[in-house]
Amino acid sequence: MAILGSRSERVDRRIPFFTPVATSRLSRCWATNLSPSGIGLAGYAVGSKPIAKGDELDLSFELGDTKHAVQVTGRVSWISVPRANGRLGLGVQFLEPSAATRGTLVRFVTEHRPRVLVAFASRDDQQMMGRTLAHLDLEYIGDPAEVDSDVVRTCAAVVLFGNDERRLGSTLEQLGALSTAATLPNELPFAPIILCTNLDSERVLPLFRAGKIYEVLRLPVSSQALALALERTCEHWALQLELRWASMQLEAQQLAPERVARTGKLANVIKVSPQMRRVYELIATVAVHDVPVLVTGETGTGKELAAREIHAQSRRRHTPFVAQDCGALTETLLESELFGHVRGAFTGATTDHPGLFQIAEGGTIFLDEIQNTSPALQAKLLRVIEEGEVRPVGGTRPRQVNVRLLAACNVDLRQVVKSGRFRSDFYYRINRFPIELPPLREHSEDIMPLVRFFLASLCETMTRQVPELDAGVEATLIAYDWPGNIRELRNAIERALLLTPPGEPLRAATLPDDVKIGGVAPKVTADRGLMEQLDEYERKLIRESLARHDGIIRRAARELAVNAVTLARRMRRLGLFDDADE
Repeated sequence: MAILGSRSERVDRRIPFFTPVATSRLSRCWATNLSPSGIGLAGYAVGSKPIAKGDELDLSFELGDTKHAVQVTGRVSWISVPRANGRLGLGVQFLEPSAATRGTLVRFVTEHRPRVLVAFASRDDQQMMGRTLAHLDLEYIGDPAEVDSDVVRTCAAVVLFGNDERRLGSTLEQLGALSTAATLPNELPFAPIILCTNLDSERVLPLFRAGKIYEVLRLPVSSQALALALERTCEHWALQLELRWASMQLEAQQLAPERVARTGKLANVIKVSPQMRRVYELIATVAVHDVPVLVTGETGTGKELAAREIHAQSRRRHTPFVAQDCGALTETLLESELFGHVRGAFTGATTDHPGLFQIAEGGTIFLDEIQNTSPALQAKLLRVIEEGEVRPVGGTRPRQVNVRLLAACNVDLRQVVKSGRFRSDFYYRINRFPIELPPLREHSEDIMPLVRFFLASLCETMTRQVPELDAGVEATLIAYDWPGNIRELRNAIERALLLTPPGEPLRAATLPDDVKIGGVAPKVTADRGLMEQLDEYERKLIRESLARHDGIIRRAARELAVNAVTLARRMRRLGLFDDADE
């Protein structure tokens, strides 16, 4: 068995190891596990330069009760995204430790014995427990009330004896509080609990189903039954430890690429027109100051791009940029996504989950469609701005965060405030420095530079040569109003490129129908009936609204002031379902 095997088998294995570690690059740094070749750390980054994979760290720590001081240099092998309260997880590989240090580490790991906490045992049960634990090479420690949270955190198992339902319930509550204590790095799984009792199964079963106990044994307990239960429990604990560590490594490799956005090169393209040059002058002015910014503009005008550019020019440019669309989730899910939740906060919350504010620790968070937040959530966001505090869903303790907030909306937020759906105090806090992005039709000088940029980037992705533009393509693109703005332009170029055979020029015929007709409202003519002309005009209005809202019917319906079912019915009659996402 992995954790209870012979000592020689455990020499090169990781063991749970919880002790303060001194290093100049991390504050409040603790070890979470140890092997002769490396150490797991959890702490807060110090200084303006972020810790990167491959960085060397000078470490100093003591080996538990031996008080043997270890000083060693290690190289960062991986970094996780910030976890609870913005804390980083690091994997550090030791760099050529001295023979004496290596020997000390090997002996410490070899002689390590998993700890078992025993509570409320009778004298006979204590003697039996002592014999069983000695046979399994496990360490016996005392009552949970007599040990601190750090000791309990490193236990492989907890064994509770007795039939006093009230006392057992109080102890389980105490252990649960220790398992979620905010002062702990939360990188270790909490010890499984073995309950030795004669309580009715009806009283024990809810605890078992709730995950508060791992196994139940009936009194009196035989040493053989207890030994088997401890082996299973310790194996489970060891497996959870390895899974937690592997999960952190995988998270570090992927680094949530869909959330932790990177600044692209597009910002350097749309600076031809005077309107956009003015926008980027404002960005350069506000970027270096840690004030909230509200970016406004129609859908598809590049609000997230502007937010990324603010982050890229700020002092936080080496830290995460995290984006969230506030209209994409329900209020409950959005709160959990932003602030995180603690284990047991709701059904399915089996572990603590860091929110986006914690993931963005030290960096920038961008909240798009901020008008879709509820007044209750706005009050919590206001507290983040004013106090730098977030409270996870189901949590009781606030957690400090250091994050710059950027927000965006595609409506007149002042009108939303007047309607009572948006808090005025929150509006004035996020509107400290407003930046309005003009629609693409008002800076048509940027259309062709954008087209060339999209062609180059798309062709690089498709591994094909950039096609020439046929005569008439430029005039067609500039004549169109682009209600969906930059996003619609990119989609149109991608469609045209897919329809263009390699080696041939991109022709106007490959552009979407709306673009080819120039977006001009249909003229009333005598050779067509009223209903036919009304249908054509209605079709144009619906298409433009869908383009502004990425084809999402419910958002277009809200803009057009009709029921989503009614809009879908009219779209079906007008043959427009190819333009929408149901």
